[in-house]
Amino acid sequence: YEVKKDKWIDSNGKPISLEIYYNKGHEYNLDKMMTSMKASFAYFSKNFSPYQYRQMRIMEFPRYAEFAQSFANTVPFSEGIGFIQKIADPEEDLDMPFYVTAHELGHQWWGHQVAEASVKGNAMLSETQAQYSALMVMKHAIKPEMMQKFLKYELDRYLRGRSSERKKEQPLNLVESQGYIHYQKGSLVMFALQDYIGEEKVNLALRNFLKDWQYPGPDSKFKRYPTSNDLLSYFKAQTPDSLKNIIVDMFETITLFENKTEKVEFKSLKDKTYEVKITTKNEKFRADSSGNEKPIAINDWIDVGIYGEDSKGQPNLLYLKKHKVVKVNNTFTVVVKEKPKKAGIDPINKLIDRHPDDNTKTASLLEEI
Repeated sequence: YEVKKDKWIDSNGKPISLEIYYNKGHEYNLDKMMTSMKASFAYFSKNFSPYQYRQMRIMEFPRYAEFAQSFANTVPFSEGIGFIQKIADPEEDLDMPFYVTAHELGHQWWGHQVAEASVKGNAMLSETQAQYSALMVMKHAIKPEMMQKFLKYELDRYLRGRSSERKKEQPLNLVESQGYIHYQKGSLVMFALQDYIGEEKVNLALRNFLKDWQYPGPDSKFKRYPTSNDLLSYFKAQTPDSLKNIIVDMFETITLFENKTEKVEFKSLKDKTYEVKITTKNEKFRADSSGNEKPIAINDWIDVGIYGEDSKGQPNLLYLKKHKVVKVNNTFTVVVKEKPKKAGIDPINKLIDRHPDDNTKTASLLEEI
């Protein structure tokens, strides 16, 4: 092995040795992985609890398998998903080496500082929280447009997973070794939760949870391992009554949306702004474990978004705000300062939508004033 070394200093001045063990010639993503380690430690130590070890090591292994796994202060990491993966353009490509590094470091908290009971829903405490941890590191490092690309990737994988379920799909809080639920749905649910109640509120819930359940043993506050419903109680404590329904929708049931943008029209105004009219159809469904879906009343705050175009021709978010949706057919009128290129409902794919590809639509010029 060649070894790339660096250090991260915590808020108390404690140095943490960072090491990446790699095969010579596989230097492509080392800087990304090292940057991710530093950003992850900074975020997790500030928002959750201090890191418990003196070092962190990532070790490359051949592409006989494509995974990474977090052991105490050591992460074996396949060359296929980190060391030789090509990131052609960071403005367009998902940076998986950066994300996977953050996910595995998240396990130093979720899985190593707190271990879950071996019951239904246990992966929600480890894998789902490691997903959330990595998402927050990524959220502060990339543009919202790239965040949408990752969430759409996770949503597509969740929808494919549930379509091929051979037994019974479970709600997230009762997941049973179903990766498409505790990884992909978990990512979407946790990102949506922090979007609805606030990142600080979610982190406060996790910080309180860690404080109570960290390092279980004879001297700990509780004489057992925590379950998913224990963690849910901390989320519920930080969720206002007006939004309690999202806990039911996201964690305790299988709830899906059908958000479709049917038409986007705009006109230029005299003050050089643009009035955008967005026509949508919004439905909500509740599914059982066999996949049978029934429509339920919609009464939800859902994002409406409008995109322009930057100097490179890439989508540029001009407007994003939640609107209360209480009926199937809706029209939203918004004024923006730049010419719109596309717009729609839930454009960043925060909600679990049965057909996410029709959430946005290209804007067409209505008339000139």
